Amino acid sequence: MSKLYIFFSFFILTLVSFSQTNLNTTGLAGNPSKAISLFSGLKVNDYGHNRSENNSNVEGSPYLFKNWNNKSKIWYDDKVFNLDSINYDLENERFDIKLNKDSIYIISPDDRNIKKVEVDNVLYKSVFKPYYNKTIHRNSFYEVLTENDTYSLLSNYKLKIKGGSIDPLTKTYITPKEYFSEKDYFILKHKEESEMVPIKLKKSEILKLIDVPYVDEIKDFIKKQRLKYDQISDVSRILNYYYSIKS
Repeated sequence: MSKLYIFFSFFILTLVSFSQTNLNTTGLAGNPSKAISLFSGLKVNDYGHNRSENNSNVEGSPYLFKNWNNKSKIWYDDKVFNLDSINYDLENERFDIKLNKDSIYIISPDDRNIKKVEVDNVLYKSVFKPYYNKTIHRNSFYEVLTENDTYSLLSNYKLKIKGGSIDPLTKTYITPKEYFSEKDYFILKHKEESEMVPIKLKKSEILKLIDVPYVDEIKDFIKKQRLKYDQISDVSRILNYYYSIKS
């Protein structure tokens, strides 16, 4: 592995400067120098490195998307790169670019050059940005659900493990443990020292975000539009309307 790092480090010095680059990762195994010359500071690791050994018997995948055939754009420093083989590692909270069956590039939210990552996995398009996470005292990637000059509505994925059922006699698993993911939601108010506030998708929590003089009008808007407090798309509409009348 050390030889691989030395080889890659040599090509990091040949950083290419242009505004947008198409990077077909399916061909990177045969030409890793091309990829390295385009990215400065990305780490390369064995595929599956840092995976928890305690979770080796868990079924499913710790990645967000079912496959790696996801088109994406990465805003890195002042450049934009187009990629076609990327996934989000829920366990390590990072993006991975798969080079081949053995190696991946790691895109860490702690890399100051990473501005945002846009992923198009056919079903829907997602935009992720790095923000400071007070819980773990470092940056995390947050999915941007709504964004304007006043606020951003964000979500943060968490990897969970569903416990399997065990036969009480044999003490063996009848059904296996499985990976699944959950989302936590946050609102980031840009004009209030960029404070990130966690929110729950329920009526009392959403109405806490509304200044008292506007609560009745917002309730009326929700009723007329038949919106639900537990639907994030509806919450986005509620907040957009609130900030439109507040301003």
